[in-house]
Amino acid sequence: MLFEGLPDHLQVPVRQWVGDVGQQFDMVEEVCLRLRLPSKVLSSGNPLRALMQVESEDKMLFIEVVDAALAIVFRADPSEFGFGALMRSRLDDVLTVGGSAYTITPDGDGLCLRVEETLRRTLDEAVQAAEALQKDAGAHLREAFVAAYGIKPDPSVAYSQAVKAVEAVANPVFLPKAPEPTLGGVRSTLDQGRNKYVMAVSDRDGAPAGIDAAVELINLLWHGQRDRHAGGPTSAPVSQEAAETAVHAAALLVHWVSKGYVRKK
Repeated sequence: MLFEGLPDHLQVPVRQWVGDVGQQFDMVEEVCLRLRLPSKVLSSGNPLRALMQVESEDKMLFIEVVDAALAIVFRADPSEFGFGALMRSRLDDVLTVGGSAYTITPDGDGLCLRVEETLRRTLDEAVQAAEALQKDAGAHLREAFVAAYGIKPDPSVAYSQAVKAVEAVANPVFLPKAPEPTLGGVRSTLDQGRNKYVMAVSDRDGAPAGIDAAVELINLLWHGQRDRHAGGPTSAPVSQEAAETAVHAAALLVHWVSKGYVRKK
């Protein structure tokens, strides 16, 4: 069972974490400004302690405080071995052991929903493969994940970044000379040239499999972005479910293309 918000058993360790971070980093004013916290926090005799004790009917408020604090800490100390890394590791341990529904983002600069471990590993492997080929693809994929699973999800951004992640690895491979390559162009190239490409796996006869699965996955991602253009008869906001699906599909496609699992005969 995962706990949303800040349940009683996590109150003390998480609030203490904010206090310990605040003693090392000048963050209280920025957190208060970002979250529009009441002026009584900054005007108190001890603003850090007031921030540690801030409460609201909004059960997500202190989660947002932690999220903002992580962003400030990461900006000040993004290294993997400094005090910032130590504090991120400590918070991650507290959230994991306490069964929080939230965990630290892949970049370490905020909080996101805890997802099934297999999906998280798939995303991490896709990012690593993408960055070995095209660094921007990994960045787009991470942004898509955070926009889909962050504490304040933005489905439209998640879907858009998912598409960009696939474009970043697929355009140079399949449209190297196109002046304005897009995922739609990749889709058309692969769809019309199915007999020119194969997958890394075999079909039932032991021959290299066709690329139907890759083409259909790209079709799904391309046609599903219903907010790409406004005013059309099928235009619609991107739902949370669609955004999450797009991120999953993009991670798989980015991995396949980056590793050369979809290739010319």
